[in-house]
Amino acid sequence: MRAAAAGLALLVATPLRADEPMDGTFRASRSCEALLSIRKETNPGKIITGPGMSYRLLARNQKKATHYRIEIPGAEPPERWVAAECGKAQPAPAGEAAPAPAAPKPVERAYVLALSWQPAFCEANPGKRECRWQTGSRHDANYLSLHGLWPQPSSLQYCDLAPAVRAAGEGGRWKDIPPVELNLSTQADLERMMPGAQSLLERHEWAKHGSCYPADAETYFRDSFRLLEEVNASPVATLLMQNIGRQVSAADIRAAFDQAFGPGAGNRVRVTCKDDGRRRLITEITLALKGDIPSGSKLSELLLAAAPGEPGCPSGFVDPVGPQ
Repeated sequence: MRAAAAGLALLVATPLRADEPMDGTFRASRSCEALLSIRKETNPGKIITGPGMSYRLLARNQKKATHYRIEIPGAEPPERWVAAECGKAQPAPAGEAAPAPAAPKPVERAYVLALSWQPAFCEANPGKRECRWQTGSRHDANYLSLHGLWPQPSSLQYCDLAPAVRAAGEGGRWKDIPPVELNLSTQADLERMMPGAQSLLERHEWAKHGSCYPADAETYFRDSFRLLEEVNASPVATLLMQNIGRQVSAADIRAAFDQAFGPGAGNRVRVTCKDDGRRRLITEITLALKGDIPSGSKLSELLLAAAPGEPGCPSGFVDPVGPQ
């Protein structure tokens, strides 16, 4: 009886692993989150796989795998789970150890930088706090403003946050999202470059998108401001300011990006418009980016590394301040 009890105690005390060990490589076909826990969907460090990269294969979660456990050098901890659909597992031949995959290069992450033309936004949202007192002397009357910096793919949202925070964000209850901790200098820049912060837009953007950025909130917003300022110090801003109250084409905007950031940069730019009565207003310009933003990469490098896209709205009016 004692032996049986001891054996039972040992069995209870020994943790059981549900996964099945494997030896081989996993070749990623696209960017996917590398999870520490499948059930909790946690991803410390916001690690993602790099398309075309090979990783050491360690295990599968079940015989008909939905996830594979791989080793990602540089991640902490390095053993992570990736969805089976994100690549192909290549088991080593029986009796033969798998060759160690080459150390992955730093993953070039994809992003969308969304910049708003605030007067057009306020035409449709005059009751917003940031729109009630907009004047021609305010910075956002003549320059593009920050909407957000969005890690891609678009499904990468609300990383490692409590369900209640996600529910508040998706429900539009931004006051229920915890405040973003920023130093005084960054907070001052936020008020100037993101007018929507008066309606707590920064809480929403950090929770939904910034939480998936490979750095803290301070770095996320400082990087966003740096990229916005590159645009606002370029011929793109000159084009918009000189044409307030007039129509501008997407081709003209793309040409201004080519002039500012190199031939082909404009092909990564998309224009969004919204109808306002008989006018079609330019409301937003989005930029496709690819690279390592936290390391200080220039906007020209990030644009030219991204895939070209459609121009979006063919043309629209650059709205002046105030109801039209």
